[in-house]
Amino acid sequence: MNEEKLFSGGFFTGVNYWALKNATNMWEDFDEASIEEDMKAMAAAGVTHLRVFPTWHVFQPLKAIYTTRLTPYEYRFGEEARPDTEAGRAGVSEEACRKFERFCDLSEQYGFKLVVGLITGHMSFREFAPPAFEGRQRLSDPTVLKWQLRFVRYFVRRFKDRAAIAGWDLGNEVNNMASGEGFVKDDFYVWCSAIADAVRACDPAHPVVSGMDALSIEKDASNYEVIRETCDIHTCHPYNIFATQGDPLPSMKPVCDLTARCRYGEDIAGVPTFVQEFGSIGYLNCSPKTEADFYRACLYATLAHGCHGVMWWCAFDQGQLRFAPYEWNNIGSDYGFFDRERRAKPIAGENLKFQALLKKLPGGELPAHRTDGVILVPRDNGDADYGTARAAFMLAERAGYDLRFAYALDPIPDAPLYILPSLRTTQSITATRLDQLLEKVAAGAVLFLSLDDTLFRRIPEITGVQMAWRACVPAERTVTFRGEELPLHAPMRYEVESADAEILARDETGAPCFFRHAYGRGQVFFMTMPFERGADTHPGAFSEDNAPAYEMVYKALFEAAGIRRRVTVDSPFVHATEHPATEKSGYVVFVNYDRRPRTVRVGLSGAALTPVHNGLIKDGTLTLGANDGAVFAYRDV
Repeated sequence: MNEEKLFSGGFFTGVNYWALKNATNMWEDFDEASIEEDMKAMAAAGVTHLRVFPTWHVFQPLKAIYTTRLTPYEYRFGEEARPDTEAGRAGVSEEACRKFERFCDLSEQYGFKLVVGLITGHMSFREFAPPAFEGRQRLSDPTVLKWQLRFVRYFVRRFKDRAAIAGWDLGNEVNNMASGEGFVKDDFYVWCSAIADAVRACDPAHPVVSGMDALSIEKDASNYEVIRETCDIHTCHPYNIFATQGDPLPSMKPVCDLTARCRYGEDIAGVPTFVQEFGSIGYLNCSPKTEADFYRACLYATLAHGCHGVMWWCAFDQGQLRFAPYEWNNIGSDYGFFDRERRAKPIAGENLKFQALLKKLPGGELPAHRTDGVILVPRDNGDADYGTARAAFMLAERAGYDLRFAYALDPIPDAPLYILPSLRTTQSITATRLDQLLEKVAAGAVLFLSLDDTLFRRIPEITGVQMAWRACVPAERTVTFRGEELPLHAPMRYEVESADAEILARDETGAPCFFRHAYGRGQVFFMTMPFERGADTHPGAFSEDNAPAYEMVYKALFEAAGIRRRVTVDSPFVHATEHPATEKSGYVVFVNYDRRPRTVRVGLSGAALTPVHNGLIKDGTLTLGANDGAVFAYRDV
């Protein structure tokens, strides 16, 4: 397997492609001339990669022929016997494959690389299956899996040598098919392993891509342990309407949701991860202009955070179609790079501008960005804890720093700063991993832990704080720190009996709630409230000028850890990532996460900046347009 093939040419920008004319019906009603017009439009907009979907029921159109007692006697193509050919024995339609051959011809003619979704049984909230398998469990039924494997082996062998192929996607969001009567958790592992191994046996040269959206770390059937063992490349599918709709689309949380999910996946699953689907989902959520603003910020942010590439959902508007799922699903509407007349929207122009930036970078990408500490993601309680981890990620950025993720049940990595955010439940970290973490703190690291409704061992020893009692008394609380009032929703009340620790902040009643305690050569910061969860759920915390300055707490943590940056800015809405290329040189990317223009003062510590793209620092200030970015080269002086 050569995963570099997918990422050849550096950072890429692509789209998820269904034909303008007929979307999910494109293979049944294959209009080559119309598809070529689609490709001309996409190529003109600087699109380099397409994710495409050979719909399962079209490419393997099997019908079960039954004998008595509903026993399948054979599988046919409708009423016709399958031909005695390699394709026929695999249950694959030669006609559909000839159409895909022509599609590959056109893709190569226009320079596209294809990520191919192999088992496309789920699309835009509609389910598809060959007639033979409708109503059957699609990921655990052994007969269904047998025929899926036959399809994958035939299809991959037939197309693996086409120049357009970049990677084999297991299928579109197959984790959404991981349910139903009789389905058990390990069925998903078996299915992914079987399909991935079949791909590799036929084509060791191209990577296996997960094609999945939000996953748990280990709790659910579709989880990062499965991805780590079965896939070469992972994906994420972040959408504002599902995860960040409390904030305007062109603002920090929706943009950072892409980078946080991508880094979360790659850091924890341990395989390269890119943003395979994201989009605006229509013009009740934004306008074509603010959609383009959002896209521009996402391009700079994902480039800056090593996300490898992005693919917009999707190429063309689909709201004009009158068959399922577009007839009944308002999500399947107008959100394309192009409208129903193939007219380019403002977003397409932003893509072209960004391609100009990539051509200025060696290899079309940046060196890995510097990180300053670790968010330890507690034991998996499902996707609900992701929002807390994302909040920690954003608070660090608003404070002017960058954090990476690690799973608290994996070996604890070395770092100067560790965050255990808004701990819940009774099993957030094992005793062994806690011992490893405390060894690193005793050796000089800084640890911050905040409490939600957890039970956590050794609190008096670790924090210097002795609790008198706790009670489930949900309330709106306010922490006052360094003159800033920080409102938080707290589900528990922790009453402190004594504190052999420095009191850093008190709540609205005057009770101490934020502490600093020496631990060996290191320090432990401790808050008796769910700080990150409170920031994440506070309206406008990451999008409004008058938001509480939650980042002040994180600034104190980085200061205590003695972490310094070459480049700083004085606004929580603008973030600078540092990308060392050598010991004394590299790049800096500035991203304005705000929907309003921002002018910031840039502080330099022993470094000089040279503009690369879209930026000019004059008299120590940098002005960035709404949701805009800039790239500079730095050299230590």
